Amino acid sequence: MDKSREQFEYEAGKALCLPTSIIELARKGDGYDHAFDSMNIMQPLNGWWVWWKKSRAAVEIELPNGVTTREALDAGYTCDYAAGMDDGIEACEDAILAAGLKVKGE
Repeated sequence: MDKSREQFEYEAGKALCLPTSIIELARKGDGYDHAFDSMNIMQPLNGWWVWWKKSRAAVEIELPNGVTTREALDAGYTCDYAAGMDDGIEACEDAILAAGLKVKGE
């Protein structure tokens, strides 16, 4: 499960005064099951989930360009600098996507 949904379920549980485990039990696909309708939480929960996703979709982060080995050497660094920078950018991209946000140009 991605971090965005974990964060949503934590916040929804707080707002509904329910343990996160109850929210997790209601999860069904990209929404929430109506098994808990007797608790009158499904309509707000599904609505909140839609708005949560829309708020995340509106955020787009631009990452820096990588550095070529030649650029690193010309700047006085070793070629490992370029590889390390590329690895760092890739790790940042993975974390951004896991949080439910977009990377510009993807």
